[in-house]
Amino acid sequence: LIRLLPNGPAAPIVAGANARLELQHFMEDPIVQALLATHPSLGRILRPLHTMLGLRYPARIKHPKSTKPRPKRVRKPKRQPSFMDQYKINPDGSIDFTPEQLRDILGPPPPPVPPWHQPFIPSFNVKKMWRKGP
Repeated sequence: LIRLLPNGPAAPIVAGANARLELQHFMEDPIVQALLATHPSLGRILRPLHTMLGLRYPARIKHPKSTKPRPKRVRKPKRQPSFMDQYKINPDGSIDFTPEQLRDILGPPPPPVPPWHQPFIPSFNVKKMWRKGP
């Protein structure tokens, strides 16, 4: 049985043509037509098959027209307020922030640094003392 299946580079074309013919014969079957007449929801399954194989939909499986009117689309306002409108922009491009805006952007100020973590800055000129020597 496997030897009878199409093989080689043209296999998808041959298999597609066979599937197309089989689907056409399947749709012409009176039992299938009666089933579609009683259960139109089966068209939802058959429509993608027709699309994949390049066939047109029969009248029995076409999409039913919706009876509900389409809801109107909500239009956006023409221009939404810009994020930058809250800041004062100078002619040179710099921005003047208020203290509240800076606090919002940077967060609270850091805690004070204890004296033992501060760098040592001598109160005298170290270079002169080094030259003199003891």
